[in-house]
Amino acid sequence: RAADSATFLHLDLAVENGTGGLAPARPLTWQVEYPGQDPEAQKDKLVWEIQVSERDVRALVPLVQELEILNTAPLTGVPRAVPVKLVAVEVGGGVTELTEPPGCESADKQVLQVSDACDAVFVGGKESRGARGARVDFWSRRLHASLRFTVWAPLLPLRVQLGDTALEQVRGWRLPGGPESAEAEEPAEEAERRARGCRPQYQRTAVRVLAHFVAHPLDGGRHLAYLPGPDWLLDVTHLVASRTRVQDPRVA
Repeated sequence: RAADSATFLHLDLAVENGTGGLAPARPLTWQVEYPGQDPEAQKDKLVWEIQVSERDVRALVPLVQELEILNTAPLTGVPRAVPVKLVAVEVGGGVTELTEPPGCESADKQVLQVSDACDAVFVGGKESRGARGARVDFWSRRLHASLRFTVWAPLLPLRVQLGDTALEQVRGWRLPGGPESAEAEEPAEEAERRARGCRPQYQRTAVRVLAHFVAHPLDGGRHLAYLPGPDWLLDVTHLVASRTRVQDPRVA
């Protein structure tokens, strides 16, 4: 029945009980026929999807404990993840669990990734940069929501800092380094063997590995944001110590 220019049809629908929270959408196919229309004429059919729910669900809300991620995965090889919990919110403020698997997607997989189950966002070491405002989209039927993260990534190459760049042999100081003898030796023979097997002692110096952590702009510009500022370098020695090697072990 026609009521006004904005409303031309009212439908009364009957559904079964027990639909739960967010139930799957129900398809409704219909077509319009006019008086005097040729019965054989081709008619356009329309398909509606009607969300059936016992509750008046109005929003999909992703819950996380942090929106800032320090991506150390390129340095350690260990992924970092932030758990995500998706809930539906009713008109009265009630919170319900989702009754079907949600969908999700990261807007830029070179910055941030999302798990197949949509229960976590993560960085795994394959990302090429950081960014501010990296968006991750979530949806469940007609409900949509997004989260924006700040991801800080290390700026390569790393900076290696040495306490002393010139190391020399310590004269008059030698350390035992010969192989141990499996057979019993006379004291004089053992002393001579140890003297022949001594090795020189060299100076040592501390090694520190430092890195800038940056976020690229989403518009593709070149202006980088630094954590916590452009004059700061973060000490990542403890993260890369087990993977640090001297290029020529014959030298140091």
